[in-house]
Amino acid sequence: MMLIYIVFAVLPMIFVTAYNYSQTSRILKEKSYQDMQQNMETTAKSLETFFESYSTIMDILYTNQTLYTYLSIDYTELSYGEMFYYTDRQLLHSIISLFPGIYRVSFHSSNKTLPRDNYYFYQLDQIPDGFMEKADIKSGSAVAGGVVQRNDENYVGLIRKMNYYASGEVVNYLLILINIQELNEGFLQNSGSRQTYLIEEGGQLLAASDPSMVGRNISVMLPKWRELTASGGGKTVYLDDQSVICMSMDVGLGMRLIMTEDQASLLEEAEGVTRRILVIFAVSSLLVFGVIFLYGKMSAIRVDKVVYAAKKLGDGQFDYILQDMGGDEIGQIAGAFNLLNERIQILIQDNYEKKLMIKSSEMNLLQEQINPHFLYNALSVISSMSMRENGKRTVECLRYLADFYRISLNKGREVIRIREEMDLLQNYMKIQKIRFGEDVDIVYEAEEDVLEYNTIKLVLQPLVENAIHHGRRDEEALHIRVCVSRGGAGRIVYEVSDDGVGIEPERLVKLRADLKQSQGGFGLKNVDIRVKLHYGEDYGVNVESTPGKGTKVCVEIPERE
Repeated sequence: MMLIYIVFAVLPMIFVTAYNYSQTSRILKEKSYQDMQQNMETTAKSLETFFESYSTIMDILYTNQTLYTYLSIDYTELSYGEMFYYTDRQLLHSIISLFPGIYRVSFHSSNKTLPRDNYYFYQLDQIPDGFMEKADIKSGSAVAGGVVQRNDENYVGLIRKMNYYASGEVVNYLLILINIQELNEGFLQNSGSRQTYLIEEGGQLLAASDPSMVGRNISVMLPKWRELTASGGGKTVYLDDQSVICMSMDVGLGMRLIMTEDQASLLEEAEGVTRRILVIFAVSSLLVFGVIFLYGKMSAIRVDKVVYAAKKLGDGQFDYILQDMGGDEIGQIAGAFNLLNERIQILIQDNYEKKLMIKSSEMNLLQEQINPHFLYNALSVISSMSMRENGKRTVECLRYLADFYRISLNKGREVIRIREEMDLLQNYMKIQKIRFGEDVDIVYEAEEDVLEYNTIKLVLQPLVENAIHHGRRDEEALHIRVCVSRGGAGRIVYEVSDDGVGIEPERLVKLRADLKQSQGGFGLKNVDIRVKLHYGEDYGVNVESTPGKGTKVCVEIPERE
């Protein structure tokens, strides 16, 4: 009953609750994806516009041939006052005053003669770590280098290699530092469960809705962020071991915008409703289980008896009877079980006896087919001899025939020792030798210890008779070899081979098919059927033959003492 309640009440309720939760979660996630997508596209466009101004400034300075000339000439014997005046006027009055978000514009040059004021002009080794390599990779395009700290403040650094008018060995780099606070306040505001990050291509956070995270590497929080940026779109990932919905988008200058939504916060309300439903259902289920348990305990002893009896039945013990089971439903089941056991025992006994009778009848019928057949042939031989001689050999032949039937009849037993089977065959061949003389020659080979095993009778005689009848050539002697030996795997092998005319391939195929279907010639079919009836389908007759060279017939039986 508990199982029924679980299957038809508990499981459906769990499935419905799980389905409802999954559908609600899916809808919330889809709405979150759509909202995040719109928010990200808006923020990305704003950032692109924001950085486009700085990119334009870098383009102007990048293509300024006069500025590049000032940076590249040899000041060993020249005054650099004009150069400072031009640079200050271009930068301070024309650029920095128009863009208050710019903290510093500076140039880093390999020109050893260029004066260094550490305000506009710096050495190459004063470029922040990693910036130069990124600029070299971009080969003249502006790129976000990372976060630069000046006077305990963080700034976003944009760098560009000034190779537009490059000549000689002088290398110059343009570096612009931008106030991060303007980015955080203008574009990456904190919105509770939703966080936004602006990263450079190395993973360093240039700006974030949480300003305290600026300068950290996002790989610490989101190890697979590169896969996310490569695949795009939204997916559920783990950020600082918390499940979040994450989306990313390229905003240019080697920067990428990543937006996350805390999945736990998003699904908190749906999870709360689901938990309340499950708690209510769990309490009601416990009450139902208690009632079922009390009811089941009352019938447990008798049910255990029925189960035990069923196991006995499954183990094949059909005489086990249930006692004193009462008159209720369980008692009626016990009574039906006892009746079933009694009927099974009767059916098994009847079926077993019928099978024994059928098998015995079939064996006897096959045996009876051999005896008249052999008797007819033997009497034909004796009749022929009686007409040709005075009777001495006739008496001898009759004695051999009597010995054959003494062993063959064997008081009605169908199982004899292999030694007796060999004696029976030798008596048969004595009669045939009288008939055929030197035209038939036979050799016996038998392992001594094998002769004491049991066999059904009249296995070898039909095989030898078949060889004589079908294998003899006119005016040529037929040589027969009879071998009895162990064949391995607990088997004994009878082998009768001759050097007679053999069997044509077409006839051999048909003979094997007839044996497989229990059809065909009298002798081989009779032996094959009797062996299979007595020992099973794994045993029987196997025929091999080569036309003009002879035939070999093998019969396998199990070793039985």
